[in-house]
Amino acid sequence: MPARIPKACRKQGCKNTTINSNGYCDEHQGCGWQRHQKGKTSSQRGYGAQWRKIRAVVLVRDNYLCQECLKQGLFVTATTVDHITPKAHGGSDDLTNLQSLCDSCHKFKTARERLK
Repeated sequence: MPARIPKACRKQGCKNTTINSNGYCDEHQGCGWQRHQKGKTSSQRGYGAQWRKIRAVVLVRDNYLCQECLKQGLFVTATTVDHITPKAHGGSDDLTNLQSLCDSCHKFKTARERLK
């Protein structure tokens, strides 16, 4: 199998190249999961009382089950409410744009979105 073509590290300002699948050089592994808005409270990031109410409605609607696991016939407790289309890409807090996910499905979906 041919070797991967080195690409620029995804860390802003880094001049290193990488062949790692997550896009970060060895020096910046783990940077992708850092909080992007350090120092801001959940309310300041848009997840205040109104979001907590919406979140509760979605979890009840989905019976506290991970919707991705449910598609595979697995019954896994959902712990996160996720925007199907991220707010950063024009998504909204509308109930039709929200789904309940378990932690592992949420991390997988978030990582996949970051590679786009």
